[in-house]
Amino acid sequence: MKQQTLALTAAIVVIAGFGYWYFSQPSLKTIAPAEGPEHTEADEHGHNETEEHGHEEGGQSEEQATIITDEAAKAAGILVETAGAANLSERLHLRGKIILNPETTAEVKARFAGVVKSVRKTIGQNVAKGETLSTVESNDSLQTYTVTSPLAGVILTRNINVGDTAADQPIFTVANLSTVTAELHVFPQDLSRVHVGQTVQVQSVDGSVDGSGKVKSLLPTTDADTQTVQVWVTLDNTDARWRSGMAVQAGAVIGEEQVALAVLNSALQTLEDQTVVFVKEGESYSAHPIKTGRTDGIYTEVLEGIEAGTNYVAKNSFIVKADIGKASAEHAH
Repeated sequence: MKQQTLALTAAIVVIAGFGYWYFSQPSLKTIAPAEGPEHTEADEHGHNETEEHGHEEGGQSEEQATIITDEAAKAAGILVETAGAANLSERLHLRGKIILNPETTAEVKARFAGVVKSVRKTIGQNVAKGETLSTVESNDSLQTYTVTSPLAGVILTRNINVGDTAADQPIFTVANLSTVTAELHVFPQDLSRVHVGQTVQVQSVDGSVDGSGKVKSLLPTTDADTQTVQVWVTLDNTDARWRSGMAVQAGAVIGEEQVALAVLNSALQTLEDQTVVFVKEGESYSAHPIKTGRTDGIYTEVLEGIEAGTNYVAKNSFIVKADIGKASAEHAH
């Protein structure tokens, strides 16, 4: 019994001594890591220099770029063009409005006066050439005849109902809207600079629609109120972007000069107080600051920043800018 007591006492002394030694050693968490080539010191705020500046390698911050899949870019209407030489045009500035093309618009009348028996079409509906619009009973013969469309197009006006009397007034207006006319106004002193067949760039006043066409005709009269001459320019409208009554501004091309490198004005954006274009490489879009030169309102000369052959965002570049801004905000958080 005495020997067991002595052995227990000795064991307690050994355990106590080991505990004293273990807990007197420094914690592993407080031991500084060894200095070496892979060690990076943090500043007093806990930021790592590599984390702060490493994303700027190559001179292009990741906050100035974004990834947009080709499928998403197509859905957003992002259009890419190739930078290269372009003709900067000298233009005569004009203003006016969109009107129906007189050559593809028809006012439909009843052939004989009579009572309207039926109306088959109404405003906004498409009609084929020769399609029945209404039927009328002639006052003279009491025979019912059909009123048909003289062309394929859209019903713009309807001025009759069943039971009305069709007489000399138009009962429908039908127009083929695949083309429209820009009715522009030219002051007499500029008439010598405008001629039939001349190219004219036309844009809606709000900038949402643009296109080009040829001068179809110069009217032989002068408007009494404005003392201007009307110039008609035919515009393609197969995509239905132009609408009759839309106010427009235009530029009749009166001279051209070629520059070695230019981009469309719609490509230009401002980012961090710099004029930039967004360059596409694969599915990556990055902002490239450029130095600009002359412009004609459609193209702008590029003096520095990108090279010929560069693929850049020419349409809906603001979407790329917004995506980069979103990516920058997420990175900041």
